[in-house]
Amino acid sequence: MNSANKYRYTLILLLLILVSCGGGFKNYPSTPIDEVDFLSHTKTKTENGITVTTSVLTQEETDKIFGVNLFSKGIQPVWLDITNNTESDYIFLPISIDPDYFAPNEVAYLFQGLFGGGKVHPQLSERFNNYGYELTEIKPGENKNGFVYTNFDPGIKYVNITLFSEETIETFVFYLVLGDARNEFNEIDFNIIYQEDKYKYYYNEKDFKKAIKDLQCCIQNKENNENVYPLNFVFIGNEEDIFSALIRRGWDVTEPFSDVWRKLDSKKYFSTPLFRTTPMENFYYFGRDQDVNLQKSRKRTIGTVRQRNEMRIWLAPIKFMDKRVWIGSTTRDVGTDVNKVKDFLTKKIDPDLDETRSFLVEDMALSQSVNKIGYLSNSDPTNKDNPNINYKNQAWWSDGLVLVLLFDDLPNTIGDITFYDWEFPGQYIEKYYKEKINTESDVK
Repeated sequence: MNSANKYRYTLILLLLILVSCGGGFKNYPSTPIDEVDFLSHTKTKTENGITVTTSVLTQEETDKIFGVNLFSKGIQPVWLDITNNTESDYIFLPISIDPDYFAPNEVAYLFQGLFGGGKVHPQLSERFNNYGYELTEIKPGENKNGFVYTNFDPGIKYVNITLFSEETIETFVFYLVLGDARNEFNEIDFNIIYQEDKYKYYYNEKDFKKAIKDLQCCIQNKENNENVYPLNFVFIGNEEDIFSALIRRGWDVTEPFSDVWRKLDSKKYFSTPLFRTTPMENFYYFGRDQDVNLQKSRKRTIGTVRQRNEMRIWLAPIKFMDKRVWIGSTTRDVGTDVNKVKDFLTKKIDPDLDETRSFLVEDMALSQSVNKIGYLSNSDPTNKDNPNINYKNQAWWSDGLVLVLLFDDLPNTIGDITFYDWEFPGQYIEKYYKEKINTESDVK
């Protein structure tokens, strides 16, 4: 058979394959939605006559319902069920959950295959559209449900659901520990860390300021109780308001070291959103390691472990105006520390911790959950000419101020934020050195 005939027969064979495959589209069998138990891990809230139920699917549930691996495409379906028991019409806009959410046909297009001809996959298009949330009014007494196709978030998913009527706006906020992560992430019941009689209550700023100033200056390592990084922020508020603000601003809860070894065997781990949850080293305060680890990575690069902001948070045995108080330390990773290879994932930090603290206050101000900002001195200031050196041989410096943020559940624009009339960056350093000079003069 000559080359021309071989080409002709090959072309005919390809055409037959395309016809037999329904125009070149692969078949994706799926499990009926009522046979997948994703409703066993929903959360529900009811306010002003509206009930909202939401759930984030695990990868196994997603694969069963849709017949494709959406996680590999960076897509995470969020189930939404809304019942309107008011006398007004409401409408839900999925952009409130994710400004970059995916349309059903857009998701289907990702699976068009080699011979899709640029067309949307008909089987998947029908499936994603049928299961997707219908963007129509929710009339009085009506119930609507369906999936919103959001960008993948590992660990904890922040879900903001906003409903609009002619008269009002209703907002429901959830932050959900994801199903796949329940056995991987350190979950902690904040209600049992301290007995109620162990809390110290403060109802005026003077006493509260003293309590913060008297706190130990730094977080420490376990072995030698040496200072590692300074205490540089305090959060005031309830768990939901604080952590929903952090998740909303792109902070991810990290994995414990115990689970990372399994994933290190997978090359895909380093090029997927899961890499955003790479473990952080444990440090200590109040005699225990951190209650929560969070990181905010450079998500546009694969090497996120080398470029990320880290945050370690502890619940404190303190309440201010009956609100919980949380303390912690935040640093910015800028590269790998090759000089200390015996420590797993030891990284170089930006030594200017005041700049890192400034990033945190800017970031949280944009979360719309911060009501008030203040600064309190907690340690002596240092600078690049006279830095602190920790047990990792890392240099860092700071003005010694702790950032204090008061959170609430109301949307606050930057213009709504007020300030505690306490200390301020720059002013404290000037005051410190003036007092130091005067003290040294008195001694002479």
